[in-house]
Amino acid sequence: MKKWCLFLLTYFCVCLLAACAGAESPAAGEPAPGGTPSDEPQTGGETTEPGMVTETFRLIDAGDGGESALLAGLGGGPGDVYTLDIFGVEDLTIEGYTQEEMYLIDWSPVPGALVEVTWDGSVMESYPARFGEVASVRILEDGFNDLCRLYRDVLNDLWEVDSGLNDGITELGVDLSETSLPESEQAAVAYAFGMDHGLMAMEGTYQDFVDGGYIDGENLYWEDGCLFSIKETQDEDPVVFSLPSMVPGEEMPDYSGVRFDAEKWRSGLGAYFFMDCTAVSTDGRWGDYTVGAEAIS
Repeated sequence: MKKWCLFLLTYFCVCLLAACAGAESPAAGEPAPGGTPSDEPQTGGETTEPGMVTETFRLIDAGDGGESALLAGLGGGPGDVYTLDIFGVEDLTIEGYTQEEMYLIDWSPVPGALVEVTWDGSVMESYPARFGEVASVRILEDGFNDLCRLYRDVLNDLWEVDSGLNDGITELGVDLSETSLPESEQAAVAYAFGMDHGLMAMEGTYQDFVDGGYIDGENLYWEDGCLFSIKETQDEDPVVFSLPSMVPGEEMPDYSGVRFDAEKWRSGLGAYFFMDCTAVSTDGRWGDYTVGAEAIS
């Protein structure tokens, strides 16, 4: 009798241990409490490819045929700048075109376009940053705005006039803080402008460079560098449009304008100015700008 009781006790202990083990380790493919089976797509708003991220960026520079294109996060901070080999991505699409049509057109990415990138979420630590494994890139039809391209053109035009002011400099300052560009686009334009001339641009105001020891604030001189800046002034003197007549039923284009001053500064007695500049865009496409007056000091 004692042996029979001992046998029953041992049997119940074994069953209890098996039940506990089953609760702790669900079988392969079975959902954990509140989870999703491992062989089924994940839910809850996440992509079916775990870890993949999709974000939209502004194309600042297309590089050489799309190689090392420069992108800025929409409304991001100064560190939200990336490089991407667009044509190195297998899944590349252009919104509004079929795959067959894409092969028939002669195109290259245009600065100002919006670019949707899907990648594994990892970012290489560099400046500009580099995406990890990119799954797809889509060039979007809507949202085009190439104000970034316009201001880069202005900076390069300033570089060329009275070139003695920036001849031989090893430091380059750029101040776009008083423009309507988001911080990420300001940083990307400054970087692209610096690369145009083989320099790593630094962002900051005149006072920032004085405080940083680059500009001699007492003698008003930047020995090794030059500060390029653009300041929008349309709130003080708004741009007035002369709108063309439209055919009844046609949608009115989206016109906008900007007024700005631009300057490069080497010293209190060495500076060049573009004053009272104006530019107009149609549906986000900015044309050439006009300079109201030029001055030198």
